[in-house]
Amino acid sequence: MSEEKELYLGYTTDKAITPFFQDFLEALEQEKLMKSKCTKCGTEYLPPREYCQKDLSKCELEEHTEKEAKLYSYVIVDFAPETLSSKAPYVVAIGEFPSGLRLTAHITNLMSMPEVGMNLKLAFDKIDAKKITYKWLV
Repeated sequence: MSEEKELYLGYTTDKAITPFFQDFLEALEQEKLMKSKCTKCGTEYLPPREYCQKDLSKCELEEHTEKEAKLYSYVIVDFAPETLSSKAPYVVAIGEFPSGLRLTAHITNLMSMPEVGMNLKLAFDKIDAKKITYKWLV
């Protein structure tokens, strides 16, 4: 098994990591975003869940191939937690892919105020040897 990585936006390696989650992190290293799909009812989750919230069945990882989305909602964070205070103010956005799946991430290259419905593009960023994240670009 390769070295464990952490995802900058909400995931860390100091917690128990299941093989399911390890596969998700390894895909991120290859700049692939994984979704999960329930083996029983077919519900999809992004970010992935190991178990379906509808019927508690096991989910399987699949690559999420959509890279472009529309801005569904956003918030401008002025008072950030200590770990992100150097980046404040920053924008956290929910992007909606054509499939209807939604993903929350930072928008990192805004030049003006965000607008609901604007185009977003999924990107990846290696923060350091142990941190990798996905983000939105406009």
